[in-house]
Amino acid sequence: MIDRQPPRLSVGVISAGAVGVAVAESFLRAGHMVSGIVAPSERSRALSTERIPTVPLVDVATASQAALVILAVPDPMLPDVVEQVSLTTRDGQMVAHTSGSNGCAVLQPVTDTGAIPLALHPAMTFVRQPRDVDRLTGCAWGVTSDSEIGETLAHMIVTSLGGVPISVPEERRGAYHAAMAHAGNHAGAVVADARRMMDAVLRDENSALAAHANPDSATLLRSLAHAAVDNALAHGVEGLTGPVARDDAHAVMAHLNALQELGLDTRMYRAVAGSLAADIQALNVERALDSGI
Repeated sequence: MIDRQPPRLSVGVISAGAVGVAVAESFLRAGHMVSGIVAPSERSRALSTERIPTVPLVDVATASQAALVILAVPDPMLPDVVEQVSLTTRDGQMVAHTSGSNGCAVLQPVTDTGAIPLALHPAMTFVRQPRDVDRLTGCAWGVTSDSEIGETLAHMIVTSLGGVPISVPEERRGAYHAAMAHAGNHAGAVVADARRMMDAVLRDENSALAAHANPDSATLLRSLAHAAVDNALAHGVEGLTGPVARDDAHAVMAHLNALQELGLDTRMYRAVAGSLAADIQALNVERALDSGI
């Protein structure tokens, strides 16, 4: 029987930060050969040594010799690193970055050397913990390329890691990243604000730990928050529930009064409730038009 295992790549990773180490570990788990990782700081060297001790620490020029070079550097550093890598890249080599906001344009210097540019953005948040790589299994990746060959390679690479490749047009990477930040950062900020409120509800005024987060707050909110996110992803605004969705202004005012009695800042609650109310109103207008009312 012919062995039809997918081809294994030699991979060089530039930057051993949270993303770089998680991606490098994911390549290792998938059976690829990570030939080296660049770790310029003491903190990144410590993280790399702890999580992927079998991968040697190398310089940029050495990492750039691999068949696939992964640039997992912060966005402001990306253009300079691309210029460095372009000094050693060659025809047919693959160079990919993990930036969400950038497409292939930023990789033009390596493209000019004959290398194949790829934008491979894991749609995930990273916290420098081992669970980062576990979360990459089944994770969607926003991929962008400048050719059919690049598109095929991008999908093969992501699929080999157990990810789900989804093509994003070059000219829409900025909006793509805005949506990611809105979901990953702003949704998290709302949940953190809700936890702050719940901490105040459960606060024991006689406890020395009164100002600290209460683990019961997370327990109370976790299932609800997860279900709300699932509903929103499945059904959009129509999947949302609660007093604003029901147009219950009395309940919203009662919430604001109760929060103010506890001395809590209500600015985020007001802003999100106002935005949701506008969305619900627009949806109701659309439904009325569709029904001919």
